[in-house]
Amino acid sequence: MTKINWKELYSDLPTHVADALREARLKPEQIVAKEDGELMAINGITEKDVDSIRLLYNAETIKDAVATSVGVDPRVDPKSIKDEKSPFAVKKPLPPKKRGKKYKMMAKEIKKDEMYSIEDAVAKLQKISQNSKLKTVELTINTRETGLRGELKLPHSTGKELKIAIFSDQVAKDVEAGKINFSILLATPADMPKLARLAKILGPKGLMPNPKSGTVTENPEKRAADLAAGGTLPYKTEAKFPIIHLALGKSTQDAKDLAENISEALKAIGATRIKNAYLSCTHTPSMKLHLGTL
Repeated sequence: MTKINWKELYSDLPTHVADALREARLKPEQIVAKEDGELMAINGITEKDVDSIRLLYNAETIKDAVATSVGVDPRVDPKSIKDEKSPFAVKKPLPPKKRGKKYKMMAKEIKKDEMYSIEDAVAKLQKISQNSKLKTVELTINTRETGLRGELKLPHSTGKELKIAIFSDQVAKDVEAGKINFSILLATPADMPKLARLAKILGPKGLMPNPKSGTVTENPEKRAADLAAGGTLPYKTEAKFPIIHLALGKSTQDAKDLAENISEALKAIGATRIKNAYLSCTHTPSMKLHLGTL
């Protein structure tokens, strides 16, 4: 296998950024998979530097970057790569998912070719999920691009209790010991170098503090109070796909409140950024939403 030419890699980035990435021995395909906070944890990388890195090294450009660094013709079709360890290796298709009788009964209540208004979709979900134990209302949005992220200010609570922690030496010890008792970790900019050694643990779980999601802040105590009050929800597309998944409440909540949460989420992300959106409840079929009224 041809070795990566680290001296030439990242020559299109500012010198200090390139040196930091080389020193960390971070390959281009690894950059795409890492959260912004994980990149900031690298010594010498700032939030502004992360924007520069994302501009040049993203899902669209990574094929050429990797191919050049390992001496492979960038025109080679990724499907031709057989190495299972390759980031472009073709995975075997999963077998068709078997649906149970209960799911099939619910599916009969939904017209596949019909687009539902938000209000009608909520009403339908509340009806078909009555006998379900898990009743989280889930909004799946197919966006026109990756890299979208932000924070939603919802008019009503999602009914989800957030477990918030503020970074400290004790939190670091707990994480290293495998004790993660939080769903959101807040930190100050000064804490980011200390978090570097935890990036491999927190990054894959989506728990690495990130300034763009508001989890890196100068006042984590105030931020924790705002989040605990409910109605605030961070969002982002998946690392490699233009998809956003949001849990916006329980189907047992007031239908009007649910509809307003869903409508506000779609408006905040922006109709021009959305290809289509689907509403479902845990373990129920999904309904395509009509977005014309946004």
